[in-house]
Amino acid sequence: MNKINEFHLFAGIGGGIYGGHILDHSCCGAVEIDDYCNEVLVQRQRDGWMDSFPIYGDITTLNGGNFKGAFDILCGGFPCQAFSHAARGKNISEKNLWPEMLRFTKESEAPIVFGENVTLKAIRTASMDLQSAGYSVKYCKLSCGSLGADHRRDRYWLLGVKSPNALSKVNESLERLGKMHMDCWVKPFDELADDAILSNRRAQLKAIGNAQAPLVAATAFRVLAYRHKNQINNSLKVTEEEISRFFTTQTTWIKETYGEDFGFVHTPTTMANYSAPSMMKHAGCRNFVEVFNRPTPANAEYLMGMPYGASSTNPMSKKNIEIWKQSIKL
Repeated sequence: MNKINEFHLFAGIGGGIYGGHILDHSCCGAVEIDDYCNEVLVQRQRDGWMDSFPIYGDITTLNGGNFKGAFDILCGGFPCQAFSHAARGKNISEKNLWPEMLRFTKESEAPIVFGENVTLKAIRTASMDLQSAGYSVKYCKLSCGSLGADHRRDRYWLLGVKSPNALSKVNESLERLGKMHMDCWVKPFDELADDAILSNRRAQLKAIGNAQAPLVAATAFRVLAYRHKNQINNSLKVTEEEISRFFTTQTTWIKETYGEDFGFVHTPTTMANYSAPSMMKHAGCRNFVEVFNRPTPANAEYLMGMPYGASSTNPMSKKNIEIWKQSIKL
């Protein structure tokens, strides 16, 4: 059977692309305007982590009509500033790229759309727009914490289906997959720490902070595809039964070391002033410092469940991606 092809908008450093890898999907093209993220994607192709695919810079200049029939799934975690609480009263319409993703969806006649955002408002807006364009849409809320990870990171996901035939092809592919698991969070961080991945600390932390967590993306996709297939009504909540159908939860090394009641560990990607008193008011920040001491790209990648070195522009061994794949799939 031919691979399922994904086309990724707002690809970043490839968090969603790695999520597709977990599902045995292939990336056939990406759009990313950030120079650093672009450089990372190019290097990962050189390293053999990713298949070779073209990278386009600016979605606003890209005609979706040129990509009709080129992919099975259009993926995108569209920039969310215009939907955030911080956006109230501010004119930041240029930061709302959902209309561009919707335009590209219509022009390319995307059979399936997989979207992600940090706010429910954004996902509901996208859902209504896609339904108006003839898509059947399911959506949910799923986080790293939902899978038993130490990093919470709430996100909202949607799967819009226009072509029943495309969904049948995807479901046939998904049915061949086993359960995913989380060895990437079970092994001690010290076994992974290595300064070799450091290329640009600030750019790396920013890029990781904007990325999708691969295991969460893959699990959300499988849950929503299952709901479509079985005509299950929309529900934001993903039940433990739904998660356990596709994912095996394990005890992380942080919980093993610090106890089940230790609490969540804050993302290091927003902890530039991690030692400031204002940051230390938050339990998650205090927990982070207790476990890791200071933010680095390595511990940020670890908490996100990403392949080791995913954020670096340095050449990386293909062994890294193979170890990662083994750590998340049965």
